[in-house]
Amino acid sequence: MRAFPALLTAAFLLAACNNDAKGVRFVNGVDRGSPDAQPVRALSDAEIRAAIAGKTFQYTRSDGNGFVTYNGDGTFTFEDDTKGAGTGQWSASSGQFCEVFGAGAPRDCGEFKNTGDAFFAAKSRLVEMKG
Repeated sequence: MRAFPALLTAAFLLAACNNDAKGVRFVNGVDRGSPDAQPVRALSDAEIRAAIAGKTFQYTRSDGNGFVTYNGDGTFTFEDDTKGAGTGQWSASSGQFCEVFGAGAPRDCGEFKNTGDAFFAAKSRLVEMKG
């Protein structure tokens, strides 16, 4: 029974050492707890190109998840959790974002929307990987 109080104290001390930031943080009197809310909106062709060209994203789709790097020339490379590595093509035209994940894959097109912390691109949710 002596071990129980020591175990309980150790658990309490470990819980108190949690470094996860929670709540609202104020810096110089300004709330820095979360980014300003952004309205969901579709992007123009030029905005799509500026948002993704030369950048790497983590993607989530109904048919796979992984990482994708969009090149400025309309190509991309990807590493899917189940399908492995591959290449594809992307385009932005007439307010539509289209991508083809590999040879013989169907062309997926749809609106490209910015939600403030992620993009929804045709059938993909994209979160930019920042170093």
